Amino acid sequence: MQQQQKSSNNATRKELLVFIATLVIMTLLYGSPRLIEKGGSLHYLKVLGIDCAFMAIASWPVWWIHFRKLHHWSLRKRFLLHIATGLFPYYAIWVLLYQWYNPLIGLPLMTTKQIIQNLGPNLLWYFQVFGILHIYHFFRERETQLIREKELRELAYQGEINALKAQIQPHFLFNTLNSISASLPPEQEQARMLIARLADTFRYALLSTREELVPLSDELNFMRTYLALEQARFGKRLRFSVDADGSIARVRIPPMLLQPLVENAVKHGIEPAINGGAVSVICRQQGAKVHIAICNTGRPFSGTVDQLFHSKGVGLVNMARRLERHYNEKLAVSDNGSGLCFEFCIPV
Repeated sequence: MQQQQKSSNNATRKELLVFIATLVIMTLLYGSPRLIEKGGSLHYLKVLGIDCAFMAIASWPVWWIHFRKLHHWSLRKRFLLHIATGLFPYYAIWVLLYQWYNPLIGLPLMTTKQIIQNLGPNLLWYFQVFGILHIYHFFRERETQLIREKELRELAYQGEINALKAQIQPHFLFNTLNSISASLPPEQEQARMLIARLADTFRYALLSTREELVPLSDELNFMRTYLALEQARFGKRLRFSVDADGSIARVRIPPMLLQPLVENAVKHGIEPAINGGAVSVICRQQGAKVHIAICNTGRPFSGTVDQLFHSKGVGLVNMARRLERHYNEKLAVSDNGSGLCFEFCIPV
């Protein structure tokens, strides 16, 4: 998580440097004809500096709107939005700055005619600056996408290797479990059921290695079986619920995506708590996404979020990495007072 935050900060820093460099370069290009004509007098340099400083100040709100507040909008929408933001706030702020500055140096306020005359050069400067910024963002996002695709290919390759390892004589395990189940006397029906559930979990884990995506309903059924096995171990100390909207049952997700979170809830929330606690898995549709929350009560969490992702275990780290690379979504972690709650979204 710290590495992701550091990468994000570096990207923001680079973006600001590109923005500032673009403003400086466009300022020089904007003023070069008159600079050559005037011979570089101190008076004109001051006028040019003030003018371009005002244009730079007026550009900051536009940069925040397009590249921070509405960065998730498509390029087409943001290009159309530039028609509006070029006039307001950009040109409106530039005019207001001059209406404030001119009286301070003994000049009259800008007339309507002057405001209209300056509109064209200002908008030309505006579209050139933000055109360069959009080109920079395009290549940066393209580079990020290529890196993500490379990482996904590496994950897929590693998954294939793990699948091949898992498929080495898998029937030996199932046959052994079946033999143990068959050898139990009738009065050991509870043990027979536990062995059958254990076989189901192994079978799902094996089959899921052959699929890139599985129905959410299958993943939730696997969670019910897994938690039922854990409930047999912890008895009344573990209570659980798995609840999902029926409309999202066919949504497909990467297999074994939820298991590390549920395992973490049992291991760190239920196991160390004398009175145990509860684990809940809730899936709800929210617009074009499915919101998934896995929460637990039991032992209150005493550490920090960073400690969760820097422990010896790799389950949470790998899950968060898979989530980001498949869907570009973040895993959110919060403290509910008596345990932890993990939340994330996936597209429908």
